[in-house]
Amino acid sequence: MTTVVLPEPPVKELPKPLKGGVFVLFWVIAIVLWIIAPHIADPRWGALVVDTGLVFASVGFAATAITSLRAFTNSLIAGVLAVVLFAVGDLIEITALVYFLRMFVPFLALLAPLYSTIGKIKVWYA
Repeated sequence: MTTVVLPEPPVKELPKPLKGGVFVLFWVIAIVLWIIAPHIADPRWGALVVDTGLVFASVGFAATAITSLRAFTNSLIAGVLAVVLFAVGDLIEITALVYFLRMFVPFLALLAPLYSTIGKIKVWYA
């Protein structure tokens, strides 16, 4: 049997200053959103602002551990999708969706440093 191995395309590294800048910028945006949210009169829009801050904080936290530009772009796309799902859940009041996303989004952000650390440890390789 013949095995065809395709060469992997070169990975564009994410520069460390960009990682740090995204971390600080997204956390500042999240904190500002969390400060503004209690002053919004409609509780549905206030919840959306808080949840958007949660997405910004999660993507900012995950950005420090992401190594490639493609993975960073995918995390930004996932963040936009999370904000859209939060908007649907908060404005239509789908409580189960909102609470699921409030647990799932930070969980995915915590997986980024875990996988980054596991990728550096060579214990399982011969």
